[in-house]
Amino acid sequence: MGIDDKVLNKLEFPKVLAKLADFCILPRAKELAFGLKPYIDLELVRLELQKTNEAKILLRGNPLFSVRGSKEIRTYIERCLRGGVIQGEELLEIRDTLRVGRKTKQHLLEYKEEFPGLWDIMLPIEPQKELEDEISRCVSEDGKVADNASPELADLRRAINRLQNRIRETLEGALRNSSYQKMLQDPIITQRSDRYVIPIKQEYRTAFPGIVHDQSASGATLFIEPMPVVHLGNELREVILKEQREVQRILQMLSAQIEGRADEIADLHEALAQLDLVVAKAHLSVTMNAGAPELVTKQQMKLVQARHPLISGGVVPLSLELGNDFDTLVITGPNTGGKTVALKVVGLMAAMNQSGLQIPAESDSQMGVFTQIFADIGDEQSVEQSLSTFSGHMKNIVEIINRADARSLILLDEVGAGTDPTEGAALAMGILAELHERGCRTVSTTHYGALKTFAYETPRVKNASVEFDTETLRPTYRLLVGIPGKSNAFTIAGRLGLSERVLEKANTFVTEREMQVADLIENLGETHREIELEKEKAETGRRAVEKQSKDLEEKSIRLDEEFEILLALARDEANELIREAKREADTIIEELKAALKKENKQQQDIEKARQGFRRISAKLDHGRQVKRSDSELSTGQIILGQTVYMTKLRQKGQVVKLPNTNGEVLVQVGIMKVMVPLTELKLAQEEKKVTPKYSREMGIGVRKAEEIRNEIDLRGMLVEEGREALDKYMDDAVLGGIGLIYVIHGKGTGAMRTGIQGFLKGHPHVRSFRIGEYGEGDSGVTVVELK
Repeated sequence: MGIDDKVLNKLEFPKVLAKLADFCILPRAKELAFGLKPYIDLELVRLELQKTNEAKILLRGNPLFSVRGSKEIRTYIERCLRGGVIQGEELLEIRDTLRVGRKTKQHLLEYKEEFPGLWDIMLPIEPQKELEDEISRCVSEDGKVADNASPELADLRRAINRLQNRIRETLEGALRNSSYQKMLQDPIITQRSDRYVIPIKQEYRTAFPGIVHDQSASGATLFIEPMPVVHLGNELREVILKEQREVQRILQMLSAQIEGRADEIADLHEALAQLDLVVAKAHLSVTMNAGAPELVTKQQMKLVQARHPLISGGVVPLSLELGNDFDTLVITGPNTGGKTVALKVVGLMAAMNQSGLQIPAESDSQMGVFTQIFADIGDEQSVEQSLSTFSGHMKNIVEIINRADARSLILLDEVGAGTDPTEGAALAMGILAELHERGCRTVSTTHYGALKTFAYETPRVKNASVEFDTETLRPTYRLLVGIPGKSNAFTIAGRLGLSERVLEKANTFVTEREMQVADLIENLGETHREIELEKEKAETGRRAVEKQSKDLEEKSIRLDEEFEILLALARDEANELIREAKREADTIIEELKAALKKENKQQQDIEKARQGFRRISAKLDHGRQVKRSDSELSTGQIILGQTVYMTKLRQKGQVVKLPNTNGEVLVQVGIMKVMVPLTELKLAQEEKKVTPKYSREMGIGVRKAEEIRNEIDLRGMLVEEGREALDKYMDDAVLGGIGLIYVIHGKGTGAMRTGIQGFLKGHPHVRSFRIGEYGEGDSGVTVVELK
């Protein structure tokens, strides 16, 4: 059993459905929108809300998604089933609808895992591509049957054109005939009763041979078909009738095909209407800035900043809970303060949620599913309320009490009003107590002060009030849960000009206990407002922190993505530099070979080649720097005897001493011991030595680079000889990819050592160099790091 239409009308739910229908395209979808009723099954509600949310996500990615292009074709199908014939333009509408259904299903097929609810709507659609193509072949876009619909129709239309041309030529000959010139009213060819005629003057009726088909209003002009074309006209008429019969046969043939697939076409149209409705729900949600609440299994409600969906402008949001800490809420406050609106908001949120509509409230709202919603809301709030009004309310309440249970939501406006205040208050307490004992979720408004005490004294019953600004004498429309409404009669009267003397006399009729209760309520109200203000500040701060945290997280993800992109670009650039260097190396090698053949230019060309090698060295160094791994060792990973790779020197070595306080590690590199910062070390990887393969023509320079050692001994040479030998050796070392070399020379401050180190300071291949020990004896070594 569903929720009564009478209750939905009181909640103004049909107005919400009218806003929903405005977003629908198909008339059938509008019918579904106006006929939408709240579901009472939890899983159905969950499924409908899921569909709405899927459509909203789909529109976010494709705002133009719709069933636009489909038409209302139900009447055509019904006529077809009764044996009628569908006309050309109607066939085009059916074709367009079939096409939209087929393409929409094809589109959602790609997202069936992401949007299972929408895909379920599309499942009944069976594509009718053959029927679409047949209609397109037989009917042109202007709605007329096309010439190529059948060979017979094409022949008949060619015959019509041929006869029309012959008739036109014959009539044009008559117009040019000099003997007929004076008989013509106008030298034109026109049609009367589908026959080609010439306008002839009345006085030449007998002189012009032919059949009269019409005359002008004045009678001065006769429209005569000349005798030479009468036979052609008769023949044309016969062909036209045959053409019309063929057109009718084709239309009947297409109608028969549609009749044979009427169920499939009807299912397709219904699926499009269902999808149109769900998309309309998504559009309505966006318009209302609505969201999907959390669906809970119990009959509970938690509304956070809920807004009336039909009130525009600066709406004061409503926040309340029902079914968690309390089951019954009693709202007090002045007239026009928003009590009735609060009732309708509660009812509308429940009805919309159970209809698959997202509600205009914050995302942390919660909604249960109620099997029944009852409402006794009277909008006639005037002093002329009579017994008949009271009777009407009582009749509704009797029906509510007879049908309500623990799964019902009940909304009562001014319960017990319209009769003696004492009896009305007692009756209201009895009604609320009965509904409360049944476990109903009840929201009631009242003016009776006794109900405030009832709410305080009864477990799981809560007071609430709508706030009133005594300064402006206007309600603020804010709902204060936990605080009963205070009577502001004296305050309002005084601000409206009632004298102090009258107010003092009025105060004498108020008991001391009533004054204490009023003061207590006022104090509670002030305390509650302060608490709400602090809660609001805390909530604002929490949201700001959450937003900042989310922004930082998104920024971090964005920076990581940008870093990956830049790293990939750098790697590509490094690879390109290496490829370019290899190309230049090949060119230089060719130049070397040519230089060896030319003795007279050998020295100059070799120097040119060396400069080229230095350029390649710079590019290779840049490429290596870009491709260098950024993984570094920690102190705990270093062990004695471990093989490590020195990233800056580009050499392997063994750890002979663990890191000192400065984070430096003593590493044995060949014949040298070097202190290397921990940040410049990484674990050495096993490398398989690959012997480069060169062609015979690459010359002795490349083979020498392949076989070169990482040390050069200058002992016994003169300074100038040593500098020349070292310069050539470094060129070969760079070409061979050696990053660290050892220059062996004498110890002390001899001329060779001084000259070599001076030479290294300005050399373009040298990154850095340092003095080290080389074995025993009187020799020394300089360690050179090449670029």
